[in-house]
Amino acid sequence: MKRITLGLLILFFVFACLNEASAWFGFKPKDKKDAAPAVSQPASQQASPAAKPAAQAEKAKQEAEKLKLDAEKAKRALIEKRRREINNNEWAIDLFKLSGKGKKEAETIIFKDNQVLVGNFSKRGFAATNYSLSIQGDGTLVWETMQSSEKSGIAFWRGELSSDMQSMRGVLSFQINDKTREEYSFVSTEKKAIVVKAE
Repeated sequence: MKRITLGLLILFFVFACLNEASAWFGFKPKDKKDAAPAVSQPASQQASPAAKPAAQAEKAKQEAEKLKLDAEKAKRALIEKRRREINNNEWAIDLFKLSGKGKKEAETIIFKDNQVLVGNFSKRGFAATNYSLSIQGDGTLVWETMQSSEKSGIAFWRGELSSDMQSMRGVLSFQINDKTREEYSFVSTEKKAIVVKAE
């Protein structure tokens, strides 16, 4: 019995001193204190793996919105540039009835003071009006306006200028009264600048 007790004490002593003995012989067990210090990461990198795709998607969305806004801004700037280019210009056009009946009619479209005036229509009481501008994908510039006259009705004009601003074509819908409407197409035959007198 004494031998068993003595043996157990020796084993206990050996296990208790194991850490100190291993250190004496150059063996040092790894311990939490000896582990490499954790490098702190920015909060953006500490996010869970599931959050990373969501953050990337949000960033891509913001970049796409910025590109869209930049494109719209550039488009508006181009429209204003084109507006200045067509201002103070006069276009001779030929009008053709879509019905095919009747002869072509000569007409003049004048862009001045950021408004549009149609020569012979102005004699019928159609005053100069503002017009809208838009640009199509191929660079075609589209202008539209509605003119009205108490005596003569309502005229809806839509013109398309080529990307080089040298030719124009379009349509006219002329509502004379509740029962009569005439539809026309037109093409330009000449373009010339209006000389603006200095004040």
